[in-house]
Amino acid sequence: MLSFKNQNCSLTLREGIKEYNDYLRANGKEVLAQLRDSSIVQDHDVTHVIFGLDTTLEEESLLDTWVLWCCSYRLSHLMSYSKQPEIKDLYKKLLREVGIFKFLKLLINVFPTKFKIIFKHKKLMKKKWPFEFPEAYFDRKIIDLRREYGIEILKEEDKKFRKLNWSGAIKN
Repeated sequence: MLSFKNQNCSLTLREGIKEYNDYLRANGKEVLAQLRDSSIVQDHDVTHVIFGLDTTLEEESLLDTWVLWCCSYRLSHLMSYSKQPEIKDLYKKLLREVGIFKFLKLLINVFPTKFKIIFKHKKLMKKKWPFEFPEAYFDRKIIDLRREYGIEILKEEDKKFRKLNWSGAIKN
């Protein structure tokens, strides 16, 4: 299991991001390049680590809920993620292969967990996670950041939903 998926992860945020990127590479996934004029890729990747989620479609969907309900953000910055060419291509491939009905089924499948994030985990938080976070956070331990913000990540038993099988899925 990825270390950052443990509530009491003692890695620094920088080490957590390295582990996340290594996980992507080990599973044949592309690590998106950081943009010169924007921190959007880094900001998105950090939310995977701080909220303890991988890149399956289901956990990406859960991450959207964490970000929209439990983070402070500028909408224009957040929306810039979907404008990246790699992300646009991924959306097209996903829609072509999976189709709208299977995608809707996926959303229905994770809906109870999304409600748990909104109505339980959001209330446990002391303050919203800053989507555009201070650079100094990279050198802080994930456990300390989670404590400061009151972030209680989902337990594995909270994610016992059936995962969608498609060519972009990570199998482990």
